Amino acid sequence: AVFAFAGCPSHVPPVREDSRVTKGRTLYDQGRYEAAESHFRELLAQAAVEGDVLLEAQCRKWLGNIMLAYRKDDEALVSFARSRALLDSAIAQAQHAGILLQTARDERQNVLNNTAIILKNRGRFEEAAAVHREVLAYDRARGNKLAVAVSLNNLGTVYHAQADAARLRGDEASFHRFLDTARTLFRASLAEAQTADAWMNLGTAQAFSGRPDSAVAAFRKAHTMYRTSGYRVHEAMCLGNIGIILERERRPDEAAEALKRAIAIIEELRGDISSIDVRSSFVSNKYHLYERMVSILVGEGRVAEAFTYVERAKARSFLDMLGNKVIGETKRRPADLEALVLEERALSERIARILDVPDSAKALARAVERHRDLLGRLRAVDPEYASVKSIDPVPLSRLQAMLDDTTAVVEYFIGETVAEGARTAFVFVLRRDTIVARPLPLGARLELEKKVESLRRMLYADFPDAKTAALRLARLQKGASFGEALAEWRATPTDARWQYALAELYSILLFPVEPALSHARRVYIVPHGPLHHVPFHALVRPTNIDRRRDVHVPRPHYLIEDMTVAYLPSASVLPFARRKQGAFDGTGLVVGDPLYADPAYRRRPLEGALTEADSVAALIPRPLVRKRAEAEEHVVKRDLAAVSLAHFATHGELNKREPLRSRILLAAAEPDSVDDGNLTVAEVFNLDMKAVLVALSACQTAQVTAEGGAFTPGDDLVGLTRSFFYAGTPAVIASLWYVDDAATLVWMTSFYRCWLKEGLRKAEAARRAAMAMLENPQDPDWVVPYYWGAFIYFGDME
Repeated sequence: AVFAFAGCPSHVPPVREDSRVTKGRTLYDQGRYEAAESHFRELLAQAAVEGDVLLEAQCRKWLGNIMLAYRKDDEALVSFARSRALLDSAIAQAQHAGILLQTARDERQNVLNNTAIILKNRGRFEEAAAVHREVLAYDRARGNKLAVAVSLNNLGTVYHAQADAARLRGDEASFHRFLDTARTLFRASLAEAQTADAWMNLGTAQAFSGRPDSAVAAFRKAHTMYRTSGYRVHEAMCLGNIGIILERERRPDEAAEALKRAIAIIEELRGDISSIDVRSSFVSNKYHLYERMVSILVGEGRVAEAFTYVERAKARSFLDMLGNKVIGETKRRPADLEALVLEERALSERIARILDVPDSAKALARAVERHRDLLGRLRAVDPEYASVKSIDPVPLSRLQAMLDDTTAVVEYFIGETVAEGARTAFVFVLRRDTIVARPLPLGARLELEKKVESLRRMLYADFPDAKTAALRLARLQKGASFGEALAEWRATPTDARWQYALAELYSILLFPVEPALSHARRVYIVPHGPLHHVPFHALVRPTNIDRRRDVHVPRPHYLIEDMTVAYLPSASVLPFARRKQGAFDGTGLVVGDPLYADPAYRRRPLEGALTEADSVAALIPRPLVRKRAEAEEHVVKRDLAAVSLAHFATHGELNKREPLRSRILLAAAEPDSVDDGNLTVAEVFNLDMKAVLVALSACQTAQVTAEGGAFTPGDDLVGLTRSFFYAGTPAVIASLWYVDDAATLVWMTSFYRCWLKEGLRKAEAARRAAMAMLENPQDPDWVVPYYWGAFIYFGDME
C-alpha cells in the first residue's frame, strides 16, 4: 500500500474563532492530540462558567476530532452529537445576530463533515457521501471557494475508501469506477482552490490507478506546499510516497534519496519533539519508511548502509516509546555536564512552545539546528543521555573494530509488509572484516509470532504441566509415594515436539547465515519484535535433533554447546556496555523475597528465593543482603548506588499496557508516591549505578513489550534490561519465562562460582552454568531448555 493511505480530510476555520479555540486547533493540526485534548477540556469548563454556548459547541467539536484521531469513533460521535445540539440552540438564539449566527452555521457544517468521516470509516459510504454533499451545497451557496474545495476533497476521500473496499473484495470494476470518481473530485477540488491535502489525495489516487508519474508529480506539488507552510510531518509523508513509487518503478537510487530525506525529517523531530506525532497516523506508519529503505539498500548491495538504517529504525522507535517522559532527571553529573543537560531540556521546551505558534517554520528550523549541535556536544561527554534524545548509531567500522576473529554480531530486522505471501525480514551478520545480509523466509504477518509463542508454551508450560499431572496421577490414583511417582515419570518417554520447534526456528533464523558464522565461537544476538522472546542459545540445528523415541527426555545438541551467546537490545549498545565494564570490587546487594507492598504478591511468597539469596550471598566477598521486610524500595535504591553487583531473587512483572511501569516487586512499610514497593522501568532509568552486573532472577524480567501489549513492527520495546544499561550497568542477566526454583538455584550458584571463584568472564560463566545442567544434571529433566534456557545474558562479553 502507498505510505499515506487515502489521504487527508480537511476542515475550514469558521468566520469567527475565539483565539483560545485557535490555540487548541493549532495543537491539533500539529498532531499534539494529548495537549489539544487537555486544552479543550479546560476551555470547555471555562465556556460553561461564561455561559458561551458557541464556545462550548466548538470545544465539543474539537474533542470529537481528537477522539476521531484516537480512533475512538463511538466517543467522537457522542461529542459531535452534543456539539450539534448546542449549535442548533445557538442558531435558534441568534437568529438576527449576524456574524455570530453565521459562525454557528459554519460550525454545524463542520460537525456534519466530521460525522461523515466516521460513517466512512465504518463502511457506510452512501451515508457519508450524502452528508458531504449536503455540506458542499451549503459551501456553494455561501460562495466560499476554499470551503467548496475542502468539501470536494472530503467527498473524494469517501469514494477513495469505497474503491479500496472494492479492491479488497476483488471487485475490479467497482474499484476502477470509484477510483475514477475520487480522482475527478480531487481535481475539481484543486480547480476551486489549491490545497496540499487535495494534491496529496490525488497523488494517492493516481498511484492506485497505476499512474506512477502522475502520482509522483502530485506528491511533489503537495510536498512543496507542506514545506512552505512548515508542516514537516506531511512533507515527510509526501517524500515517503515518492520513494515507495520510485522503488516500484525500479529506480532505486532516486527512491533511496527520497526516503532518506523523509527519514531525516522524522529524525529532526526527535527527543521531546517525538511526542508531537505519537498519536498520528504518520507515526503509526513511519516504520514503513525504514523498512523500504532497508530493502532497497540490501537489494542494491549497500549492506553497510542498510545496517545503519536498521539501527536507526530501532533507535527511532525507542525514542517514540519514551516520548515526553523525563529520563535521567535524578542522575548525578558534574556541574558542567549538568549545565549542558539543563540547556538541552530548556531548548526542547522552547521548541515545544514554538510549535504552538502558527507560521513558525523558520524559527523551528533554527531551534532544531541548535538542538542538534547541543546534542553533539552532549554525545561526547554523556553518551547515555544523548542516546535517548537522538538517533546516532555507532559507526559500523567502530563496531567491527570491537570484534575479534571468533566473534560475530547477528542482528534481525522484522518488517510488517507482506508481499507475495512473504514478510519483509532480514538477518545481518557483522564480522571483523565483513558484513552480510540475507532475507529471512517468513510467511504472513503473525505467523512468526505464533511459532515463537508455541515454542515458549511447549517449554515453560506444556512440559512442567505434564510432569505435575503425571506425578499427581501416580500419587492420587495409584497410591504411589513421591519417589515411586518420580521414578515412573522418569521411565516414561515424553513429548519431544519442543526440540523440533527449536530446530524449525534455527532453520528460519540462523541457517540462512550459517556460512557467515564460520569459525565463530562467540555471538551477539540483536533480536527484533517477537524474536526478543526466542532463546537463541537453545536452538537446535536440524541435524542435531535427538531422534530416539524410547528415551524419557531427548538430548539434542544445542547452539550454546558450540558457542557463547550474549544478547543486545541494539548493536549500538555494545560500545556503551564495554566502556562501562569495570572490575568487581567485592560488594554485592542481594534481594530475597521481599515482604511485598503489593497485597496480591504478599500472599505469594517465594521460599526458594530466600534460599537462593543466602546461597548467592555466600559466594560474594562483601554481601549486603536485604530479605523480607528489609527489602524496602527506598533502601534498595540507595544500596544500588554503592555496590558492584546486584542480585534480585523476587517477583517481576511485565506490564503489557504500560511498559515503563513493568516492575521488580519490593517492600514498602510506609508506601508513598515515590517509594511504593515497585521498582519500575521508568525509575531504573533514573538510577545512577556502578554495578558491573545486575542479575534479575525474578520471573519474566527479560521479556519486553510494546505500548498496548502487542509487538509492533517498529520494535517499540522497553524492558528492564535497557533501563539498567542506561542506569550504568554493562551487563544484565534476566529470565524469559517463569522459572523452576531448584533449577534457578543451581544455575545462579554455578554462574557466580564460575565468575567470582574461577575468574571466567561473565558471558562464559553464564554458558558454563547452562552446560553444567546439561552435562551433569541433578534431575534428568533439566536437559529440557525450560530449566536452563530462560536465563539470558545481556551485554558485552569481554
